[in-house]
Amino acid sequence: MGRRTLVLVLALILAAVSAFAVWRFLSTVEDNVAADFVEVKVFRATQLIETGTDGEIAQDFIEESTALSSVLELDTTNSILCSGVVAREGQDVDATLCDDQPSNLADALNGRVAAGPISPAQLITVDMFVTAAELNTVFLSEDIAQGKVAISIRPGEDAAVGGFIRPGDRVNILASAGIQLSQIVALVSDPDLRELVVDLGIGQQEPQEPTPGTETGEEEPTDPLTAFAETLPPSIDFTQTVLQNIEVIAMGPDTRLAPLGTGLEPQGTQIIVLEVTPEQAEQIEFASQYTSVALTLLPKDVPYNEFEARGVLVDDLFDLLDRIQEQLQQVGATLGS
Repeated sequence: MGRRTLVLVLALILAAVSAFAVWRFLSTVEDNVAADFVEVKVFRATQLIETGTDGEIAQDFIEESTALSSVLELDTTNSILCSGVVAREGQDVDATLCDDQPSNLADALNGRVAAGPISPAQLITVDMFVTAAELNTVFLSEDIAQGKVAISIRPGEDAAVGGFIRPGDRVNILASAGIQLSQIVALVSDPDLRELVVDLGIGQQEPQEPTPGTETGEEEPTDPLTAFAETLPPSIDFTQTVLQNIEVIAMGPDTRLAPLGTGLEPQGTQIIVLEVTPEQAEQIEFASQYTSVALTLLPKDVPYNEFEARGVLVDDLFDLLDRIQEQLQQVGATLGS
């Protein structure tokens, strides 16, 4: 054997010994590291599972796998499916690590559907699968726009457009009430209060001369506004459109999120839920408590132009009495002079 051959053989032997030493060292390190980590048996998705997938079908896309036991420490709801501990030779493990976790995959899937998309390799938890009813559950609060609130009213069927209102419709709200005028008469009759509150300055008018021919010599009322106020009735009935272009989000069980498709079938007396601003909600509550409320239905998919709602009195439905007309004319002539 030549010198060069001998050197080559020795080099190969030394390389083999070094490689074995490195492998032995790494194996020892790996064993030492592995001894500090405990694995548990879990389940993972093998492919994407779509929302609503039936649990029995989804079971074909789930297989048993392993994960570090530390994942259980992060599972505060104990929902990760864990079927046991992976026991390694010479490793001292706690066999009760999965005792508080669900373990039966079939129980978690039977009669249930995927609550949301499940990605490949994702750990399977029991809350990933729910009943079909739970999946389809929605809340009306999810349909309220930011800055708005929902408030309900229950007008009679005739006051709710015959029961033809549906979620998504827009309505105007009318309020009708009897308004007492006695306090207004008292206020107008007192020049000091009238000037203080409405700043009309009528109390500063110079008194007129007594009317000739009066036996007592006392002055007749010289304030035309007071005289007119005394002719007013103690109360008047008044109707006004108080809110306009308000959207309906629910009519009984029929909602904007989940319409029932009742179409042109009148629904009778139902609780109507409206989407309004907080300020409008206060107005609606006041109207519901102290007035009679009715709704008018606006045309769908047509731009709406709000109008100046001045309200309606009995005078707007019937001709004015001649006596009231004369009084108004007299007040206008006196104030204009």
